[in-house]
Amino acid sequence: MKKYITLFHINWQNSLQYRFSLIVYIFGYSLYIGVLLYLWSAIYSEGQSVGNYTLSELTTYYLLQLMINSVIFSYVSWDVIENIKDGYFSNFLIKPIDYYFYWFTVNLSGKILEGLFIIIAVGIISIFFRGHLTFPGTSAALIYFLISVILGIVLSFEMDFCVGMITFWLTQVRTFKFMLQTIILFFAGAMLPLDLFPDFLVRISDFLPFRYLVYFPVSIYLGKINNPWPSFAILIVWILVFYGISRVLLLRGIKRYEAVGI
Repeated sequence: MKKYITLFHINWQNSLQYRFSLIVYIFGYSLYIGVLLYLWSAIYSEGQSVGNYTLSELTTYYLLQLMINSVIFSYVSWDVIENIKDGYFSNFLIKPIDYYFYWFTVNLSGKILEGLFIIIAVGIISIFFRGHLTFPGTSAALIYFLISVILGIVLSFEMDFCVGMITFWLTQVRTFKFMLQTIILFFAGAMLPLDLFPDFLVRISDFLPFRYLVYFPVSIYLGKINNPWPSFAILIVWILVFYGISRVLLLRGIKRYEAVGI
């Protein structure tokens, strides 16, 4: 455990070098909200509506979606792919460290720091746009939202790690990664709230884990899910499933790597 704490600390220190990101977040998010308000205000001013969302709810949805995209979504698969392809993966086989937990620690430390930057940025932005944003009605909703984001970080990492593991068997993983990433963003609700989808797409999303990355936490924040515990249970099951898959892929991948070389 001590080596992972040390790794967490080292990666945290390295990430602090990018404190300029805070300024980028504040400026970028402010511009994003301004554009959203301009576009959505035009629609709502003409008497039109977008599903059961008010103007402030829809603006808040896309602001949180942008925030969650930065915090939750994992991209360690790119590093894993490179490790396996260039042979650097061999270095991990001779180190007393678990490859899965190595990248889990690196990902978590980066996400926590990035999350702090984004919270500060969103807090500052909310002061200026408070009349155009929706806030949680209860402290419980805010706590549930934070829990869902944390669980989403774990789920996203595990799915992304599994994608990286495929490199042991496939050579063109990058193309697959791009295609899968588009599908995930679509069914996560990153492009459009899932309840605005046609019914058949909503039913498909119900059987996929992706909804728990964006749509689920944002819906909790907006107060559209009063009892999140059944969904939390399903989310935890998905986390356990992908953890099991990632461990199996890693174990078999190492055997293949050592047997034939990649």
